[in-house]
Amino acid sequence: MKFLQFFKESNGNYSSARLFAFLVTITTIIDWLHAVFTTSDGIWRPQWQTIGMVLGVLGFKVVQKFKEK
Repeated sequence: MKFLQFFKESNGNYSSARLFAFLVTITTIIDWLHAVFTTSDGIWRPQWQTIGMVLGVLGFKVVQKFKEK
């Protein structure tokens, strides 16, 4: 499956950091869609904790990638 190849590193092992980043991203998108379709004005106003978590996880993945090389 091509979808599962996304979670594999170059050495063939599965990456838990990629899985965690994927889950956080999907959860944030679901939260955004829920807010857009359920609020009266259709504007997503995320809490600062949500923004910090997403940026932290994605930033961690970027830093990890550079540290591996």
